[in-house]
Amino acid sequence: MTVGQQASSAVIDQTLTSLALQLRVVMEKLRNLNTQVNGQGNGTAYLEALGYSSTDAAAALNLVGYMSNQQGVYFGTATVSSAFNFDTALSVLWAGQ
Repeated sequence: MTVGQQASSAVIDQTLTSLALQLRVVMEKLRNLNTQVNGQGNGTAYLEALGYSSTDAAAALNLVGYMSNQQGVYFGTATVSSAFNFDTALSVLWAGQ
């Protein structure tokens, strides 16, 4: 087939580089979010000061923690000791997308 971009080593190399760079950017953003929320040692108080109820602050803190775990594994500062479905855990944030 000659329609569309054909697979080649150059295409695979470009895709690998692009995905690795995008992944690094996302992981840096997750690390920064965790630092913003938990950097002073009390994420719950920080979120409540921003206007979250105590229940919503706890839920948001859990979600930040799930994503922070991902960046921790990426940067080598955390491990996942058992199987955990982050996809399902974060699905509440998808807004139907």
